Amino acid sequence: MRSNETDRSRRALLKGIVAATAALGPASGTAAVPMQGAGTGEIFRPRTLALIGDRAHNSDAIRVSLDRLFNELELPIEYTTNYYDLSAELLRPYRLFVCFRDNYVFPNGNLSPSGTARGSRQNPLGADLFPNAQYWITEEQGQAVKEFVESGNSLYSMHNNVFLSRSSKNYREVQGGVALSHPALRPFKVKIVNREHPVTKGVSDFMVTDEQHYAIYDKDPRNILLNSENIDGLVFDATLRDPVEGGPGASGPPRNLGTTSTSGWAHEFGRGRVVFTAIGHTIHAMWQPEHLKLQKNAVRWLLKIES
Repeated sequence: MRSNETDRSRRALLKGIVAATAALGPASGTAAVPMQGAGTGEIFRPRTLALIGDRAHNSDAIRVSLDRLFNELELPIEYTTNYYDLSAELLRPYRLFVCFRDNYVFPNGNLSPSGTARGSRQNPLGADLFPNAQYWITEEQGQAVKEFVESGNSLYSMHNNVFLSRSSKNYREVQGGVALSHPALRPFKVKIVNREHPVTKGVSDFMVTDEQHYAIYDKDPRNILLNSENIDGLVFDATLRDPVEGGPGASGPPRNLGTTSTSGWAHEFGRGRVVFTAIGHTIHAMWQPEHLKLQKNAVRWLLKIES
């Protein structure tokens, strides 16, 4: 048995480690801007949690991308890959939830071929490209995100996260739209639709080589901020359909979606805010200067920070 003296020494050591860790700040190493609470004199730091990483999007690469964004904003961010932990309790300490992953998990392994866009002419069976896939999000988890935003917090839905709405009606209600699919990486132009919104303030149209995601936006079209256009005239033939037509894997014959897609929106939800931006399959795309400027604007708007 351990002596009382040993227990006291261990407790003292642990207290010292905790104190030293707290002094170092957030796990990501970012420095936070002290913010003045209105009329209280209290200094606080709005915290962000990012759920990241899936089969096609390496969590380390996403973390590198987002670390730069939040470092340059001098704001803290914390990360998790544990999708199964998403809950109201997990979100409670945070002001902003960033979700950068799709709706698929592969508990029995993934034997499907890589390099073929889901729901494309090259994959005419749509979701059957992933025969071993399961959908991880529950309606309870979707409700947790919905209530998180309704209560005055915010959601930043990034890149392929628009696929998550294919598997949860609650999540789709707050996120505001749903993915149809995307072609493989190719150049396209991102055009600012609404230049008056704080998220697009000072941002110019830009070219990027990325996945051009095609999505449906459910709410007021005046909330759409970005469109993407393949200026070479390349169209996209998709087989995936809106999940209301048959569930998460709803599909049909190839359908020409044209050269232009909806690539970003922002809206109020309850007392909170939501932003979706579709660009982001590579670090190069995440760090495209105009796109990075837009992401900074988005985080400030979501956290209700005046620049």
